[in-house]
Amino acid sequence: MRMQEPEQWQQPEQQRQSSQEYSKGYSADSDYSEEYESEQEQKIYPQNSRWLDGTALAIFAIIFSSIGFFLTVAGIVASAIVLQFGHAQEAVLAGGIIELSSSIGAMLMCIAIFVFAIVTLALRARRIRRRVRIGA
Repeated sequence: MRMQEPEQWQQPEQQRQSSQEYSKGYSADSDYSEEYESEQEQKIYPQNSRWLDGTALAIFAIIFSSIGFFLTVAGIVASAIVLQFGHAQEAVLAGGIIELSSSIGAMLMCIAIFVFAIVTLALRARRIRRRVRIGA
């Protein structure tokens, strides 16, 4: 028989409970390990997500710059109509000139964005083809 104080009899039970609580807390963190694994996969193969993000951005830039280009063409046509029929009123002529110059500036910006997006996509496609040839 052991000669222990009653306070010491309770310690093994408390230790057992604390170890159970610890193991429960540790098993609850299993989601963390899954997140860690997916993070590690991103570190190993980051090209896929980066490639998709850049491609989608370039495609949206092409679409929106094309829409903007046609809107600026409509603005130029509208300013031409205003300039043609606004002979007597100086304010209308000034508005037509401002509209014409801003439409031309916006058109140049849309063309620059369009060209930049096309060049980005072309260079990315060439880089990917080069990787495929090397890997094959």
